[in-house]
Amino acid sequence: MAAYASLAVGLSWAAPAAAADDTDAALLQQMRLQLKQSQQQIQALQHQMNDLAHKLQQVPLVSTPGVPAPDATSVVVTQQPGNLPGRSVGPPNTATGVGSPGAPQPVAAAPISSGADKLRVSLSGQVDRALLYGNDGRSSALRNVDNIISSTRFRLLAVARPFDDDTTIGTNLEVEIRPNLSNQQTITQSLPQAAGNVFPTIRQADVYVANPDYGGLRLGFGSTASYLTNEFDLSGTFIAHYVGVAEMDGGFAFRQKGAAFVPNGPGGKLVLSPAGAFGPAVGSVFNNFGGLGRDDRIRYDTPVWEGMQLATSYVDGGSYDAALRLGRSIGDFRIIAAVAGEDATHRNHTPTANLGYAGVPTGDLDGTSLSGVNPAPNSPNLADVSPNGSRQFDGSFSVLHDSGISLTMSGGVRQPRYLDPLGKHLSPNLLYTKLGYQHDFFNFGRTAFGIDFAQQDEVIFAGDAARSYSLGVVQNIDAAATELFFSVRRETLTRKIGGEFAPILAAWTGARVRF
Repeated sequence: MAAYASLAVGLSWAAPAAAADDTDAALLQQMRLQLKQSQQQIQALQHQMNDLAHKLQQVPLVSTPGVPAPDATSVVVTQQPGNLPGRSVGPPNTATGVGSPGAPQPVAAAPISSGADKLRVSLSGQVDRALLYGNDGRSSALRNVDNIISSTRFRLLAVARPFDDDTTIGTNLEVEIRPNLSNQQTITQSLPQAAGNVFPTIRQADVYVANPDYGGLRLGFGSTASYLTNEFDLSGTFIAHYVGVAEMDGGFAFRQKGAAFVPNGPGGKLVLSPAGAFGPAVGSVFNNFGGLGRDDRIRYDTPVWEGMQLATSYVDGGSYDAALRLGRSIGDFRIIAAVAGEDATHRNHTPTANLGYAGVPTGDLDGTSLSGVNPAPNSPNLADVSPNGSRQFDGSFSVLHDSGISLTMSGGVRQPRYLDPLGKHLSPNLLYTKLGYQHDFFNFGRTAFGIDFAQQDEVIFAGDAARSYSLGVVQNIDAAATELFFSVRRETLTRKIGGEFAPILAAWTGARVRF
């Protein structure tokens, strides 16, 4: 029995061992099979990689590392030093409101590389075209123009931060190209401006250093401190109509309703001007009092404090100006405002040629004509309506409520050191107001409406009173960075000497596309 018991115990231990050997053999066989399959997959992948490498060798190199291919979209640019964030409106003055001097713009611009490989660069710009219709009471015409309210242009901005994250050193180069510019069209011309006469015009070409704690210093050709202080406008219809009345149709001339005696140059001799004769151009009786404009200057902007910022500039030749800007949000209201004073007495005022008349009032008893100018002009005779030879004070404000309703006002007064063409004292002044409403009627962009009025007196001639009334609408298409615009305007002129003038009707429609 003991022997049988020992045999039973031995068999009980031997059976599991044999079973374990069988299991190990099965697992080993399965692993060998998986290994063989993996080797086959690896070989197949190697063949695919070799085929791809061969194909890549046959494709020409189209871009350098870090620079996207020409057909690439939504690509993050990784080249050094990278590109500067930018937008179609460049700092510091071509945007409404105030901001830190020299601060980078908030919206990413088109990626470009810096040749110096030291500064971050951005490219931006716009194309702004319109069809302009005019009717002077006798003739009408349709013109294809560049809208110089915000002309066709491009800009290169570059910035570096060599010392710390707050101090910036940079450049602003902005060039405009204005084929058939809107403020120099006439109703009687038969051809557009020759394309060969369209040259790039410098708008900004300066260098600057800026720090939010110390302000910004700019040197070169660019915005003076008073530039655009009269154009603060939150209505959303700026591109269609604004305080610069003459920028829409400055070359259109008022026509005399009937025959009248008009002065024949300095001295006051009168000549008989027949009905329908061309009187002053719109650009000779309207001016937006835009400060000292853009010029070769040195300019300083203070840091922004409680939404306020001071600026001053000294212009080559001796003129100077100062301006105060404000941008605040108070409850449901957004408010922007500016005031400026300019002394341009160091600049020479150009005497008004032909009394500001676009053509010739002809037909006096002696057979003479006013300065011998063609009675059917193909180019406007625009007078010097700048602040040259004057002191000037101007400003504007605009208030926008969350409901979309806005109110904009602008104005200015000028103290000229010169007399009008007949030797009389002048008191040029401007009053402008606009009521606006904007709302998101469509999901692709905001719609804005505006109605405005401008009153301008004695810009070049004592006793002149020019008036403008207009309606405007702008439709934004956000996904295409596009604004579609339309406006219609009625302009009148009253002159104490020279008879009555027929009103001018002007209308345009077009689009501004920013990139």
